[in-house]
Amino acid sequence: MPADHQSSPWTRSGVQAGAALGAAAVLGLADITVALGRQPPLADAVRTTAAALGLGLCVLAAVPVALLLAGASQVVRRRPPSRRVWICLTLAGLVLTAIVVALRVDLGEVDWHGVDPWTPGSLALAGAVYLGLAFSLTRLRRAAAALVVALAAAAGIAATATFTASAPQARGEALAAIDESSVISRGLAHLVARRLDADGDGHPRWLCGPSCDCDDGDAAVHPLADDVPDNTVDEDCDGEDQSGTVLAALEAELAPPPPRAPAVAPPTRTRPPNILLILVDTLRADHLGAYGYARATSPRIDAWAKTGVVFEQARATGPSTRFSVPPLMIGKYFTEIDRDKYEWPTISKAETLLAERLEALGYTSGAFHSIRYLRPFYRLNQGFDHYSDASLDVRGPPLNMTSSDFITDEALGWVDKVHLGDKQPFFLWAYYGDPHSAYMRHPGFPVFSQLYRDLYDHEILFTDHHIGRLLDGLAERKLTDDLLIIFTSDHGEALDREQDHGSLNHSRNLYDELVRVPLIVSGPGVTPGRVSTPVSLVDFVPTILELVGLPHDPELRGMSLAPWLRGEDPHHPPVFFEKHRALDDPQKGMIAWPYKAILTVPTGHVKIYDLEKDPKETLDVFDTIDPTEQARLVGLIKHWTTHVLKTIHPEYRH
Repeated sequence: MPADHQSSPWTRSGVQAGAALGAAAVLGLADITVALGRQPPLADAVRTTAAALGLGLCVLAAVPVALLLAGASQVVRRRPPSRRVWICLTLAGLVLTAIVVALRVDLGEVDWHGVDPWTPGSLALAGAVYLGLAFSLTRLRRAAAALVVALAAAAGIAATATFTASAPQARGEALAAIDESSVISRGLAHLVARRLDADGDGHPRWLCGPSCDCDDGDAAVHPLADDVPDNTVDEDCDGEDQSGTVLAALEAELAPPPPRAPAVAPPTRTRPPNILLILVDTLRADHLGAYGYARATSPRIDAWAKTGVVFEQARATGPSTRFSVPPLMIGKYFTEIDRDKYEWPTISKAETLLAERLEALGYTSGAFHSIRYLRPFYRLNQGFDHYSDASLDVRGPPLNMTSSDFITDEALGWVDKVHLGDKQPFFLWAYYGDPHSAYMRHPGFPVFSQLYRDLYDHEILFTDHHIGRLLDGLAERKLTDDLLIIFTSDHGEALDREQDHGSLNHSRNLYDELVRVPLIVSGPGVTPGRVSTPVSLVDFVPTILELVGLPHDPELRGMSLAPWLRGEDPHHPPVFFEKHRALDDPQKGMIAWPYKAILTVPTGHVKIYDLEKDPKETLDVFDTIDPTEQARLVGLIKHWTTHVLKTIHPEYRH
């Protein structure tokens, strides 16, 4: 083949376009293959639909790139770059990327084990396919490049048509799987959804048909719209107009029971109890002996738990610190809290935190923290007499430090300094951050083995030891006789991609490895025992208010857990939690035992799990449970989302 024919502008354009489209097609299929491999078994129709969407999105997204490269090749009139030039350009691009990453990311703060290898792997795959096609097509006739372009374009069009023709339910499930586990297709799906949402209500009909939005020309009609009862209009796209009878039943089930007097009147108190809140960051309930874990990770916590009430089914209000600690201290759900628009929100001064409420009773308060989001900048320090984040500066960098010993020493030092025995009552908050990744090794403590989850257990054991030191120190100072102790965590942790729904670390979903947390309470008037009723950390503030004698605030969410602490077993309404990250679709979760429902907000897609039969949440029973029960569960979580939850900043993605 003549060299001048090889290097003609049209050949070069076809080479660039074909290489770009071919690389995009391979990337789309690979991305979906990896994503679906991280999901529990899915129906064939769902897998096919997901593969079609991934392939179609990647090819369509590559079209402008292909046109740009083709145009650039038309401008360049000299011979195509040699292989050596290609390699040098590629290496220069990698170096530039590394420099940008190093400037934007604190590499000392990265848990490299938790980094998804498919993130750089997908880019490397796309680059390798692109270079391979570019090298190959430059040695073939113009027709070969045209054939690659045609095949890639046809694959993208066929994939898009296949996805569009799929059943709405399959499209909804495919989108949910992509949002949870994909790296590339997830972002493209969000971009397409925003661009094709005709009425701007946040519910894109194109992606999953009527189940996403049955009328894309009316912003008041979508799956989470207010369905006015008995008006013959189906505003929420569920196929029928809601009846007033059904609405009344939903409201009754979600309403907390009215406060009632205890069966036995509590003894008269001369002053409210002292309060110790121990919060261990990133602690899964199922990795503690008190919750049935076989490994000896928590001997001190387990021994103390026998003196209190163990809530076996407690849930955080979200899967990361920013979604759970503000609700814990304020008593409202995350999206109901006034905050700034940033991913790690600063709490408004207008919010009232627990420490501020306790000030009215003369409490002396101190807090000791080891997680960056608890710095005073974020205003979770409101109401505290003493608030310390010194461990972050003394022991940092925050994600690669040891702090449990520091927190215990600092808390006991404050106790001695302010003479708490003379200034009761007090509120002490000790926040232990060591179980948060990255995991550190501590001399003198068993490592168990070198597996990721074993190092996590090692961190729990280390933290447990220093929590024991705190309890011993308070006992030595004779401060435990009238001490209410609450032990909990802000969220859990995914430790194994195969067992934990395809992810590591936390924040990304609402499965129980991330939202089920320990909750143990001991102290005066507490009857030791175990409670199987699902409860929430949003119940914490109402509980404390009742135990210290402050009136209930009707603006608070949750309900007081004091009845269970007295040995009673009243009704608790369904438990809710939520996730609002900028990176993926918002979700709402609910437990109405034994069922757990997860609602993806933009699409209206709902998953349902039977936690009694399937505690690992491996089988979505949405299509197999009784239709009446299905309608009840879907109605409850949607009604909570649209009517009960008072979202204060609906425009915030987080």
